[in-house]
Amino acid sequence: MIAGELEYIHGQGTDEDQYDYFFKKLFGKKNNRPKKTEAEKAARKEKRSAFWGKVGGGYQQAGGAEGILGTVGNVMNFFKPGEQPEDYEVGMGHPGEEAKEKKGIPKEVIIIGGIAVIAVAAWGFSQYKKNQAIKGVATAAQ
Repeated sequence: MIAGELEYIHGQGTDEDQYDYFFKKLFGKKNNRPKKTEAEKAARKEKRSAFWGKVGGGYQQAGGAEGILGTVGNVMNFFKPGEQPEDYEVGMGHPGEEAKEKKGIPKEVIIIGGIAVIAVAAWGFSQYKKNQAIKGVATAAQ
């Protein structure tokens, strides 16, 4: 960069062709990208529908929401609270005070799972809207 500034000061680098517009290239519009043909668009649409068909089939094969929730519950059974080795002891609070054990799936797991489901649904909806906009542009162009 310093060499470029020195060239400019000395008058050797005044040609615009020699200048590298890094940020214009990085953030500029992508007009030079070739347009996709109808065959490419159809192939991409077919590939996308096949992918989501496989995802839907896997979801149904896993048992839907109930099956996935059961799997998460089974995994959470490996991490039971209150199990500790006998070679050490951790004391917090008063000695006579024991924590109440709650049964069921911890709230943290439910919250994280809910956030993940909402994020996937939002992403899918945005992809659907984008495809609808592309279809609208394609039909208007014909």
